[in-house]
Amino acid sequence: MTDRIDKRVLRSTSDIKETFLRLLSQKPFQQISISEIVREANYNRGTFYANFATKEDLLREVIQEVLTEFIHQIKNPYRYITKVNLKEMHAEDITLFIYLKEQAALYKLLLSDHIQVDFRYQMARVIEDLFVAEYEYELEEGSVIDPKWLYIYRAHGVAGLLIRWIEEDFPTTPQYMNTQIVELMLLSTEVFHVKK
Repeated sequence: MTDRIDKRVLRSTSDIKETFLRLLSQKPFQQISISEIVREANYNRGTFYANFATKEDLLREVIQEVLTEFIHQIKNPYRYITKVNLKEMHAEDITLFIYLKEQAALYKLLLSDHIQVDFRYQMARVIEDLFVAEYEYELEEGSVIDPKWLYIYRAHGVAGLLIRWIEEDFPTTPQYMNTQIVELMLLSTEVFHVKK
C-alpha cells in the first residue's frame, strides 16, 4: 500500500512540475496561479499543498533539480578519477554541452524573464560551490593567486560561456564547445594589445 501511495505522490509531483513549466513557457511566473496549475494538471489544491507550500517553493524545487543534474553533467568526465590533467582530458568525455542542447527549452525558459529568479547567477554559484568543495588546483610554487578568486573567476567564466551559447541558440556543436572549454581552462595569456 505504501509503495502505491509513494508512486502516486511522485506522479502528482511530476505532473504538477510539468504543468507548471508548460504554463511558465506561456506567461510570466507572477501571472500563474496555484488554481491554474492544479486545474491544468487535473489535481486539486490539496494535492498541490501536500507537495509544495507555495508556487515559489515549486519554482525553487524545479530549479534545484535542474542545477543538481547540471552539476552531475559537469562532473561526469572525471567521476571515476581523483586527479584531472586537463592536457590529457578527452573532449569527447564531456557530456555537459550535449545535455544543455537536449534540454534547450528548459534552460532557455529558466534564463528568460518569465521568472523573477536570477538563474544566471545560480548557475555560476553552483559551479563555484563545486570548485570550492571538490577541486584543489595545483598552482605553481610561489604563486600568489588566492584559490578562492581562481575558483570564482573560472566558475563565472564557465557559466558565462554556457549561458551565451544557450542564448545564441547553440551556434556551434557540443563537440566544438567541448574542445573550446578544455582549451580555455588551459589558456594563459601574458600580453594583450589595445585596439585603436
